[in-house]
Amino acid sequence: MAASESFTVHGESITDGDSSGGVAVTLYNDGSVDERSLKSNEVLRVTDIQIASETGGDTWLCADDKVAGESVWHGALDAKDVISVHLSKPFVCAKGTGLVFFGAASNISSCIIEGFIREA
Repeated sequence: MAASESFTVHGESITDGDSSGGVAVTLYNDGSVDERSLKSNEVLRVTDIQIASETGGDTWLCADDKVAGESVWHGALDAKDVISVHLSKPFVCAKGTGLVFFGAASNISSCIIEGFIREA
């Protein structure tokens, strides 16, 4: 893949349980049901986020494995909230790094992202 090429992807983290400890966002090439891993020389750029939660509380989407890390989005959701965010400037994850979703508590929650991958 040349540096100018990019792959459009979507990502999903859908849980029916405790996501407060963090759940990795699984990536897929657009139009595919096959999981897509990031290569060490690839960069994920996030353009859109949709989060839904059954219960209220603090919710994070992070570009690393911890809530105290680099936050893509953080908010206090009410029960049964659904938020949609378009980032006018894409969030750029560190090279080879994916996303982790931290839900409010033990509940049904989902995080869906849209974006693209480019070689660094």
